Amino acid sequence: RDMALGIAAINEGAYRRSLSYFDRMVRAAPDFAEAWNKRATVHYLMGNFDASVADIRRTLALEPRHFGALSGMGLIYDAIGNQTAAMKVWEKALEIHPHLPGMKARIQELRAKAKGRAL
Repeated sequence: RDMALGIAAINEGAYRRSLSYFDRMVRAAPDFAEAWNKRATVHYLMGNFDASVADIRRTLALEPRHFGALSGMGLIYDAIGNQTAAMKVWEKALEIHPHLPGMKARIQELRAKAKGRAL
């Protein structure tokens, strides 16, 4: 129930309310990787990158092949200007799920930028 309510709150842009649902979920079920991942998403949407990274790390400790968490980590690295780290985690996500929408194109875009800086 909290998962559905939390997702609905995200879709409404009610991030604080959504966070309360996912906070409750991670306390009640600390081994449920998707609860940590959803909370990481809310933190990301609120601009709380440090908290998001902490929750992504917890997600990946519980489920190392969670390509959504890897994708989110890449978004954070990209947002803070660490394109090399973003490419690495996105490449890892593609190893797990080779058909992630837009991922290959974004990696190629970052590689082209990096190549342009190296010239």
